[in-house]
Order: sequence, then structure tokens, then C-alpha cells
Amino acid sequence: MKLIKTIFFSVILSFSLGSFSAKAQECGKVQIAEMTWTSAAVLAYFDALVLREGFGCDTEVVAGDTMPTSTSMAEKQQPDIASELWTNGLGAFWGEALDRGVVQTGGLSMTGGGEGFWVPKALVDADPALGTIEGVLANPQMFPHPEGLDKGAFYGCPAGWNCQITTTNLFQAYGFAEAGFEYVDPGSGAALGASAAGAHDKGQGWVGYYWGPTALLGTRDFVRVDVGPEGQQTAENWACITDASYPGNCEKSYYANAVIEVAYTSDFAARAPKKVMDYLNNRTFSDKDVGIILDVVNTEAYSPEEAAEYIVLERGDLWKQKVCGGTFTACAEADAIIAAVQ
Repeated sequence: MKLIKTIFFSVILSFSLGSFSAKAQECGKVQIAEMTWTSAAVLAYFDALVLREGFGCDTEVVAGDTMPTSTSMAEKQQPDIASELWTNGLGAFWGEALDRGVVQTGGLSMTGGGEGFWVPKALVDADPALGTIEGVLANPQMFPHPEGLDKGAFYGCPAGWNCQITTTNLFQAYGFAEAGFEYVDPGSGAALGASAAGAHDKGQGWVGYYWGPTALLGTRDFVRVDVGPEGQQTAENWACITDASYPGNCEKSYYANAVIEVAYTSDFAARAPKKVMDYLNNRTFSDKDVGIILDVVNTEAYSPEEAAEYIVLERGDLWKQKVCGGTFTACAEADAIIAAVQ
């Protein structure tokens, strides 16, 4: 009887390993870019977990950032996937890459979300004018410089982020320097968030670039600066704002509604199994749900890998249907993903 059991389990194990090996061979190696902000890192590790455990892909999460990742995907077809790419700010080269058919976008990675200049709500409650671009520019003294300089501080984007281009050009277009502000490079996304959180918690003024969904905007009250009708985005003025050569003569513009997509190379799309592509084309989270997840990540001090496991175990409502397809919320792929992290 013991021999029969041993043979039986050996057959089952061989069948399972053989099935997984076949799936891995079919899907192949997959590189997924981990961007330098929390939501994108979490989504990268979540997609890697799903593709590895659910679809048998040989996944590797690699370091990335908006501009270098999108450029590499367009020019070198690597990495294979960007789980959270803010394509509305990429400029002409990305559109040209889409037209050439070397990259593709699936569904929206995230609905909602957005970029802009933000100030603490307490400032606007005390003086509603500080919620407008005119009010901000007229009051640089309300936004103290971190080095104690006799200038207002405008916090831009860290080097390497696509928004560094747009914030620098918008800083010039609105005449911040002429109004008595200095552009402050925070050095990293974490430092940018810490500067805003610190000012908010101390009741101090702060103005600069930020985006949502983020734990910062989910746990603290900030107001998006209103630039009025003069700053409405057009194709012409935004083309200048996204110009990495910093032309210095851009007209006023502003951030339109964010377009946050799952992007992948056409090489990958051509070789990936249909189930994998169906998942990538339908894996959409709302900004509200992502904000809730990010709050948990901050509270529990989760790493991106741990956050991905949290989503698997606690937020099946967000992903099971995308993995299983159609209206189904139970399937072998979903069971395998859950079993891998339990």
C-alpha cells in the first residue's frame, strides 16, 4: 500500500511539475518594471505574483522609472511590462512608438488619480485665494524655503521622473521665479512626500507637485491649486510643457486628467499566452481602492512584495475576476495564486 501511495503521489507531482513547466515555457521570461513610487511598486510585484503563480511565467521585477522605462520599451523592447505608466505626460515619442507598433497599452492600470500643484487645505480655509495660482504667486512668504532663504519654495519632481520636465516648464510658464519662488528638487519621491506631510502636520505652508492616489493625499487634507481657464491644456501648449529640452518660452498649461495604463512591448504581446494578455488588458483598480491599499501599506510598513500578498489574501474582490475571466471569481489560476502566499 505504501508503495502504491508513493507511486501515486510521484505521478501527481510529476504531472503538476510538468504542467507548470509547460506553462512557464509557454509564457517564458517576463521583465516587469518597478517604478520608484509606492503604488507602482506594489502593482509591479502584484502583477509579477499573478503571472508567476497563476500563469506560470518566469517573472523578474527590475528597477525602472517613467522616462527610462518607457524609452527602453520603445527602443529596446525591454522591460516587457510597465504596470503603472502615466502616459499622458510622455510626449510625442511615446505616441510615435505606439504608431510604429513597438509598444502597446492594455486597459487602464488605474481609474481616477491625477497630478497637479497642491497646498494644505488649512491654508485655503484661512485664505481661499491660496487655492488659486494667482494667490500662491502673490504670497511666496506663505511657503517657507527649507534652507531659510528669503524666497518661497516650490517643490518640483525628483530627477528622473517624467514630471520633472513638466514641473520645471510650468514653473517657468507661470513666472514662479519672478514672483519670488525657488524651484526645490526634493531628491526622491519619499522626500517629496515627507516635505509635504511635515509642513501639513506643522500647520505650515507648502506648494508643489504631487499626485494621487497616494497615502499622503489619502491621510491628509490637501487642495489642488486652481489655475483657472487661462491654464487649460491644449495639444500645442502641452507639447512645449513636455519638451525635455526646456525651451523656456512655454505658454501656461496644466495637468489634464491622468491616463494611467498598463503598457507592454509588442514583442511580449506576440509571444504571451492569451490568458496573460486578457489579464493585463483587464487588470484595473480604482484610485480609491489603491489609496486604501497604500494606507494599509504605510500603517503596516509592508514592502511591495508584502503588499502584493495582502491584495491576494484580503482583496480578492479586486483581482479574481480579472484572473479567471468573464464573471468567474473561482478558477485554478486564482487558487494557485492564493496557495502560493498562504
